Formats: sequence, structure tokens, C-alpha cells
Amino acid sequence: MKKKILFIGITMNCAGSEKSFLSFVNTLDPERFDVDLVLAKREGLFLSQIPEWVNVFEMEKYGEHFLLSGKNAVSNIWNTFIKKNPLNALTVLPYFIKLVLNPKNRESCATKMWIRLMKKMPKLDKKYDIAVSYWGDRTMFYMIDKVSADKKITWLHFDYSFPKRDNDIYLPYFEKCDAIVNVSTAVDDALKRELPSLEKKCVVIENINSTELIYKMAKSGKGFDDGFDGVRILTVGRIADQKGYDFAIPAFARLRREGHNVRWYVLGGGDKDYVDYIKSIVQKEGVENDFVFLGTTSNPYTYLAECDIYAQPSRYEGKPISVEEAKILRKPIFVCRYLSAEEQLENGELGKISDIGENGVFEGLSALVSDKKLCESYSEKLGERNFSNESEIEKFYALL
Repeated sequence: MKKKILFIGITMNCAGSEKSFLSFVNTLDPERFDVDLVLAKREGLFLSQIPEWVNVFEMEKYGEHFLLSGKNAVSNIWNTFIKKNPLNALTVLPYFIKLVLNPKNRESCATKMWIRLMKKMPKLDKKYDIAVSYWGDRTMFYMIDKVSADKKITWLHFDYSFPKRDNDIYLPYFEKCDAIVNVSTAVDDALKRELPSLEKKCVVIENINSTELIYKMAKSGKGFDDGFDGVRILTVGRIADQKGYDFAIPAFARLRREGHNVRWYVLGGGDKDYVDYIKSIVQKEGVENDFVFLGTTSNPYTYLAECDIYAQPSRYEGKPISVEEAKILRKPIFVCRYLSAEEQLENGELGKISDIGENGVFEGLSALVSDKKLCESYSEKLGERNFSNESEIEKFYALL
């Protein structure tokens, strides 16, 4: 008899967790599982790429709560909870007071408020053999409180140690999970350093990469069409503070001022206010024609295949899947020194790693842009490796 498995997500927008999930679910054996995917909002460009044998449905009520952020908190809480039931204001008020009076604990207080409001969401009626919270901490909170399953597994795509989190909130939820999947050794080590009591629950399962699929999609998608004849730098990632665009743009402007014929392209979307902020830096630095926002696409691989350098100037990461995809396509890679950078690029053997910040981005990209032979050597080393890892699915089967 097939096992019933539930994956818990937020949306199918173009982001790392969504791409990781698609690779993972396409590797699952459909003869062994009946798979449901519940989303907070049934939307996103990647929806069409979910296999037909996966049953996708939207949370019955209050799914907008998963989209809560600092920017939209007031309107989101008002429209999702208070407008429908004014008595919910009594639940929210103490947390707003704490946020105002104790801004140093803003993240902890905001998380507690999110969990308190989440408890008003209805439980799922269906019972599962296995539940998997695949989209991070909020889906884990929901899985523990709202899902009935014989076994519960959470996926950790991020560095638990940075930004700092409130262990008093997270530990009780982690303890209720049967297993905690970390996407890299560095992510695994960071969690166990912070919460050593969880060691026996932890297992490393890397994001699954299908080299065959990536090569195929790289040949079928839209690529660059601007006729630029210089060095193309590409970043695939949300436009958010985490990704480091605010210091990458001044570094890029310095490259341009030094006479390098380079153009930087970004594939990704983000919160409108933050995107406007990043675009204001582009204007301030005078690189409007050469720091290019491409928007979002369900197939970034043709752009990735056609770029000259792949760059990930992030402040912090778990193990970004776009870097793995750049490795498969043998691109010279630059990254800032986030948690798993050395692990991904084998301590600099497979790409350039520099310090986080403007100077680090400038120095790292300068080294690649100025040295064609260095770029060729990175590409040659990447070509000697096999990055296909569909066998990682066996580690998941072993947890069941």
C-alpha cells in the first residue's frame, strides 16, 4: 500500500525552496507514495512544473498569514484576522506593545505573534503517514500544530545561527519533529552548535540536482537578447537584504569606472519597496544601463548557460541551489563567504570566495573579470566533477 505523504509549502514562486522542492518531488517514486502539497497560496510560476500525480490544494483559511512581513504586517493582520473577527485584536495588541517597547527583541516577538495567530488557523482534516515542512520555519510551526501524521520531518534550508533566532521558540518545535533535514554539512553543524540536544534528529540531505534536466532546459529557454559583447555577470535570487545587492551595486560601479566592459543581470523579484530601494542605489551609482533587472522566469537555465560569471553576493545562505546549478553548467563562480561557501566551492578550488561587503565583491569579481585563464581553470575543474545527486533521495527513504 502506498504511503500518504504531505508536503507543506507557501507558494510556488521562483525561489530556492520552490526549485529545491521540484527537484526533490520529481525524484520521488510515484509508485510508493500518494503525495499531497498544501500551499498557503496556490500561486506562482512554478505551479505548472509540479508533476501531475501530486495533488495540490490551498489552505482552507488564513493562508495570507504565511506572507506576513515587516512591511505588510498591519494590513495583513487587519485583513486576515481582525476584519473577519474584531476580537482577534485582543490577541494581537500585547505583541504590538512589546514590539514598540522592546525593539531589540523585534524578531522574537514577531515570531511569537505569528505563531499565536497561526493557532487560529484550522487543522487539516486528513491523516498522513508522513508530513514534511519543506519551506522553512513557518511551515514547521504549522506542521507541528495543524497536521496529523505518524512521522513529521522538517527541512532546514537556512543558517540557523544567523540571523540569531530565539532558541526558546524553536527548540520545542524541533523536538516534536522526528527528523530534521539539513541541506548541507555547514547548515547541519550550525544547528547542532546552537541546539546540541537535536544532534540525533539531524541528517544531511543535499538539494537534489538533475544534470540531465538542467542541460535540457538550458537549451529550450529564453536567453540574453541585448547584443552586449562584454562580460555578463548573472545572479539568480530574490531581491532582498539577504542577497547583498545593496553593497554589490557600488562594487559593480567601481568595476565599470575602472574600465571593465561588464554588465550585471539579476533574475528574481521581491517586495516592491525593497526593489525600489535597490533601484535607487543603481541610479545613485549611475549604472542604470548596465545593472539589469530581468524579472522572474520559470526557466533561468538558458541565461545561466549564456552568462560569463555567476555571482552570489549574499550576506547569509544555507546552500543556494543556484550556485549548484552554475557548477553543473561549468560557470566561473563568485560568492561571498556565507555559511556553506567553502563547502560548495571546495575551499576556493571551484570558484572565487571573498569577504562579505563591497570590497569583497569588488576584489572577487575583479579577479575573475581581469583573468580569463583563471575563469577557464575554474570551468575545467567543474567539468571534471559529476554534480548529479539523485541518489540523495535514498537518505529520505531511510527516514521513513
